[in-house]
Amino acid sequence: MAITTRGRSVTLALLSVAFISLAQLAMKWGMSQLNEQFPTWLSLWQQQTYSSLISHFWPYYLSVIAGLSCYASSMFCWVIALKRLALSIAYPLLSLSYVVVYIAAVSLPWIGESFSWTKALGVLLILLGIYLVIPRTKKP
Repeated sequence: MAITTRGRSVTLALLSVAFISLAQLAMKWGMSQLNEQFPTWLSLWQQQTYSSLISHFWPYYLSVIAGLSCYASSMFCWVIALKRLALSIAYPLLSLSYVVVYIAAVSLPWIGESFSWTKALGVLLILLGIYLVIPRTKKP
């Protein structure tokens, strides 16, 4: 079965959502770790022990770089998807990133976000909104 141009474009839009969600989570973790370690980081900087700045903090730097790379990948997928996908379909799909990021943020212990029924209701309303605004094709 051949994948249609619209199907490929929707796939690229969803891939963009996945990349942007990963970017948010990676940036959140990396930057929050660097923030917690800032006094140590600053002390190493002032002592001009630059090799220690790299060796002690490389996982956090890598996380931030991975997040930035995911942002770039998301933008690449998004631009290609928009070439052939109507905004009435593409833009609601982008709001899925709020859903993915919230669920991941409350599920992953290293992100540490707390669950809230109000936010969960908001996620359900986003999903309902996506369902309502994306046009459906009628089968012959």
